[in-house]
Amino acid sequence: MENARLSGWQMFTVTYSLVIGTTYILLPGKLMADAKQYAWLIVVWSTLYGLLLAGVWLYLAKHYPGKGIIEIANEILGKWAGGVVSLLYIFYFIQMASWVTRNLGDFMHGTLMPRTPVPMFIILTLFACAYAVVKGIETIAIVCELITPYMVIAFWLPFSFMLREWDWKYFKVPFDFHILPVMIDTNYAFAFPFMETVALMMLFPFVGQRLKTSYLLGIGIGGLILTLCMFFTIGILGTARGSALVYPIFTIFREMQFSRFIEHLEAVISINILLLVCLKLSILFYCAVLGICQLFKIKRRATVAYPLVWFMSAYSLLFANILENIVWIQKYLFPYYMLFSIIIPILLILLTWIRNIRNKPKLLKNHSTA
Repeated sequence: MENARLSGWQMFTVTYSLVIGTTYILLPGKLMADAKQYAWLIVVWSTLYGLLLAGVWLYLAKHYPGKGIIEIANEILGKWAGGVVSLLYIFYFIQMASWVTRNLGDFMHGTLMPRTPVPMFIILTLFACAYAVVKGIETIAIVCELITPYMVIAFWLPFSFMLREWDWKYFKVPFDFHILPVMIDTNYAFAFPFMETVALMMLFPFVGQRLKTSYLLGIGIGGLILTLCMFFTIGILGTARGSALVYPIFTIFREMQFSRFIEHLEAVISINILLLVCLKLSILFYCAVLGICQLFKIKRRATVAYPLVWFMSAYSLLFANILENIVWIQKYLFPYYMLFSIIIPILLILLTWIRNIRNKPKLLKNHSTA
């Protein structure tokens, strides 16, 4: 395993970047279409759900200090069953990284460079992130640490000026809000992005101090930022217009106008999106490469990272377009993510309890003999 150490602040910025990532550009439009003016409330519930899941993962990691989810699975389940679970998680990390790459390619192609083919964005981005993966998690964490303050300021400073377009009438649209049906229809908001943070269990062994605090704060603050984004987007655009847009926040920045000389700030949000998505991609890419290296005892990450670029680029092109991707997220994402975020971790916890119960009489016997 890489000999790296992450501070609590670095772990916080890594977690925050993973939570925000592609979420604030993809989630608002679809969520407003399904939950109308209550979309921000769905994000609040999703954040609480994410914190609850994070507590489960931290509880599992506490029983196996210094080990990631793949090493934990191998220790509990043994070589063969643990190997199968490890392969599932590795493929899961690769899938998420591929989808993030495709989201960036669709965004760049659809908003900024429509004449450039999507595969060009995908391949170039993956090679850049592969280089970061080869350099190690400390390099990725340092970039997160340096860029996060800039991204917060560059986003919220111009975004706050658009509050002059705020209109409370957008929150008074007639809509029969029934909690259970709406939560079922918007279960993808629980999966994306909060169930994805299980990937950060791969980084737990690198964090020296304040793991719980930094991890939970990263999820909580990320959820708060997403809630504010959703709330302000509803107040500025309204649910009727916002739900018809693929990238509502990008539209807000494009329509900004402070004076005759300062207008059309979509370049600012585009840079923000590019940085955040590359950070999220690098984190997931690293988790996949680290898992492969741990499972197959490979010492050099470069031998895994660069060939993996071609597999991920091909996998990311399975969706025909962004709309097909959104439909898949709505219908299948939550039940699919449940396997990796809920079912397997709870199964590992139950097996840990059974092992501890069986070993307890042996420990008592050895203690009495001594």
